[in-house]
Amino acid sequence: MLFNSLTFGAFFLFVLASYWAIPWHRTRLAFLLLASWIFYLAWYPTYLILFLLVTAMNYLGARFVALAVPGSPKRARAIVVLTVVFDLANLGFFKYFDFFANSGASLAHLVFGIEWQPPAADLFLPLGISFYTFQMIAYVVDVHRGDCELIRNPLKMSLFIAFFPQLIAGPIVRAREFIGQLSSKRHFNSGAFLHGLDLIAFGTFKKVMIADQLAPFVDSVFSAPVGQGRLSILLAVYAYSAQIYCDFSGYTDIGRGCAYCLGFELPRNFRAPYFSVNVTQFWRRWHMTLSNWLRDYLYIPLGGNRRGRGRTYLNLILTMGLGGLWHGAGWTFVVWGLLHGVALAGTRLLHERSGVPAEEPLLRGFAYRTLSMVVTFHFVSFAWIFFRAQSFSAALAMLAGLFGLSAGAAAQPLGRLTIALVAATLLSMAVLHAFVTLATRMRLHQTTLWRVLRPALLFAVIAGTLLFSDRGAQQFIYFQF
Repeated sequence: MLFNSLTFGAFFLFVLASYWAIPWHRTRLAFLLLASWIFYLAWYPTYLILFLLVTAMNYLGARFVALAVPGSPKRARAIVVLTVVFDLANLGFFKYFDFFANSGASLAHLVFGIEWQPPAADLFLPLGISFYTFQMIAYVVDVHRGDCELIRNPLKMSLFIAFFPQLIAGPIVRAREFIGQLSSKRHFNSGAFLHGLDLIAFGTFKKVMIADQLAPFVDSVFSAPVGQGRLSILLAVYAYSAQIYCDFSGYTDIGRGCAYCLGFELPRNFRAPYFSVNVTQFWRRWHMTLSNWLRDYLYIPLGGNRRGRGRTYLNLILTMGLGGLWHGAGWTFVVWGLLHGVALAGTRLLHERSGVPAEEPLLRGFAYRTLSMVVTFHFVSFAWIFFRAQSFSAALAMLAGLFGLSAGAAAQPLGRLTIALVAATLLSMAVLHAFVTLATRMRLHQTTLWRVLRPALLFAVIAGTLLFSDRGAQQFIYFQF
């Protein structure tokens, strides 16, 4: 069930109505867990068994860690290592088996001249495996560190991992952020409910009416970059920057909105990332839950900034390289991560020498801040080429065309964009924003009529966006990771 489908809309309305109609706290939690399992079951039923097995292993691993910590710290660390290795082995088998086998075969041929064709597992990637793996690893490690309490109730543990609004593509939730919300019965809050509808409406709009409308044009250029005109490639790079942001942040908005409607709060994942003044600030605003995870469970264990400047820069580059590999089983993702790692290291070096905080531009003034935003946006957009390209040859062809190093055809760059639909939806969004602004100034939001009309209007925006989409329900980009 895709968030941007009428099927999910019907599913969520049923879950929402049933959840608030159930008067007993534990029954509500059990119902939410069952709904989450059904949500996952709808994707690929067989992998629900794997999902339950991994959940059980981490539940038991965390319990054994908690028992061992007081009297046997070494044993506790060993259990943590075994549990993390189990999680990573599960992720590696399904996501990286073919990648590592093919890379090993290429290396053997290059170094030893050995011709070897590795067997292809050709496995169907379990949805959400990267996200729930990181979430489980963080939980077990936090129990060992004493950063969160042990979850003794298997119902709460299962719901923490399986909660459907964030199960497939995050945000990556820490146990200490969520388990406390399961400790007592949630009470309906009209403000939180309406905020949830706001997020669902805006997220659906970003996904369906912006990201999905840009996708055909982006796909056409990236799938056949040879012979494309420079303007076509440049617009495709800009369009992909907009597409991936609206697609991924749209998913997060819908997921967080669903959680708010059910009385729960999930962490924010985006904060205007394309208005960052440098790459460091960008990663504090883009996919923030992943950035925090990489910092706490990879960068700091590698040594962080505790072992001198050179080691700090190396740790940044290694962390981002592995973060790139987490996104996809391909060397293009590694290059994307390394580009950001080098940029983070360079930014840190410049700021350390100038004594300016990392989240600020090097110089004061509106002009320099604006220039910093433009430069950062273009670096991020340039790096997206490796993230989106299907291969190195495709990425290099995009770069060659972008910098005029290949003969390009006469471009019709906007030919495959549904300009009328994009323009109409942007105009509708502006009109809706103007209407809400006017209503606020006239204090209509304080009237009973507005409190009745607002949810009806939001439901109309969500349903209208889904019904009048010309492309149907399209999969979210981050589902492939």
